[in-house]
Amino acid sequence: MIDNELALAISDIVESGRLGSTRFLRCIVEVRSEVNLETVADGWHMAFRRLIGSGPSRQVVSGDEEFALTGMTNWPGAQSAILVVGRTQEHMKPSTDLMIIGSKGAAYYSE
Repeated sequence: MIDNELALAISDIVESGRLGSTRFLRCIVEVRSEVNLETVADGWHMAFRRLIGSGPSRQVVSGDEEFALTGMTNWPGAQSAILVVGRTQEHMKPSTDLMIIGSKGAAYYSE
């Protein structure tokens, strides 16, 4: 699932208009072994739909719940997103790496 604080920060950036219209999203999320990958992926896909402002025209998800899921999504307005949700190694902490490219600029987030 997407963190509420991160969701608010993304909304603020996009709604400010500094990026222009969202054109491309790339997100790589690593979660602990007990977390459901599909639930995390669904949360991010919903966030992507809100950023783009419409439902996708095509979405392909591959992988499995045990190791990693990869999703590629396209929208009618030529926007696209790539999402990878995987598991951290035992000694590593969960992380999120997000890139939003708009018609006027880009925003990056890494945790």
